[in-house]
Amino acid sequence: MAHITIAASAKAFRVLFNLAEAGFTFKKNDKGNFGPFSASYNVKLHLSGGTIQLNDDNTLEIQNVDIVFDTLDFQLCLNLPGFCIGGFCIVPDPWNGCLVSFPGFCIGGPVCADLDLSGLVAQITDMKANLLAKYIVDPARPAGVTDVEAEIQNHPNKWKVFINPTYVNVIIDFPETLDNILANAIQNAINDLFPSWLPGWAKDLIWAFLGPIVDLIKGIIGIVGSIANWLENLLNNVFGLVPLIETAIADYFASQNSIYEFNDPYPILGPSGILIPVMIPIRNLGATVNSKEMIVRADVGA
Repeated sequence: MAHITIAASAKAFRVLFNLAEAGFTFKKNDKGNFGPFSASYNVKLHLSGGTIQLNDDNTLEIQNVDIVFDTLDFQLCLNLPGFCIGGFCIVPDPWNGCLVSFPGFCIGGPVCADLDLSGLVAQITDMKANLLAKYIVDPARPAGVTDVEAEIQNHPNKWKVFINPTYVNVIIDFPETLDNILANAIQNAINDLFPSWLPGWAKDLIWAFLGPIVDLIKGIIGIVGSIANWLENLLNNVFGLVPLIETAIADYFASQNSIYEFNDPYPILGPSGILIPVMIPIRNLGATVNSKEMIVRADVGA
């Protein structure tokens, strides 16, 4: 039986990886109620860059791939402690009681803050993989047709070579400035609760009662440590965003976007007039790597 051997250098393999990488996108949204607060998120992301090392043990390692969040919207809603400021007279009137009065009002209840963290860049710090060859029958191939007919109808069977991740590690770090960003968002949301007629001195009085906004948020939610670390834990572990991203990346490279493929049977000569295409069957295809190149080998024959 004759054999086919195709090789791609390490540099060419990087190009193949970058082409496959460019097709990856991930979208996800979720929400949850956690007692003193509720939260939701909406993300959309893609991959960019990275370094690749081919190894002599038939494995490859991909590192420092940027995970770019095209969209990262986060909403936090918490229950603000309710309190009231009673009405009182500001300018008394000796004859009619009061010329200028403060009517009083109450404030409290749900407050929601929206954070737009789009543009944040996380990383695949490490992805270990090998190569996996799969034989794919086109699901759109009409039943009962021959391989030649399937080729003519553009529904051929294919051999595809995939990067098969065995380990994927994703890290999402939020900036420590997130404490101030969230505090400002919550403060703006609380300010929106104030009546439009409320004078500045009254607002100052309320904020003096509420205390520092970061401490207020931590106290209501029960945060120990920084808000950035709390949000990182909420998204990564409670909502499980990191495992979802890692699984999506592994599944994409292992089964959705191949780095190399060709038809089976493989066309040597196309159809001409009444002549059908000349094709050769490809069998037992396998793909390996060493430190210098990727090698694809296959048998030719029935």
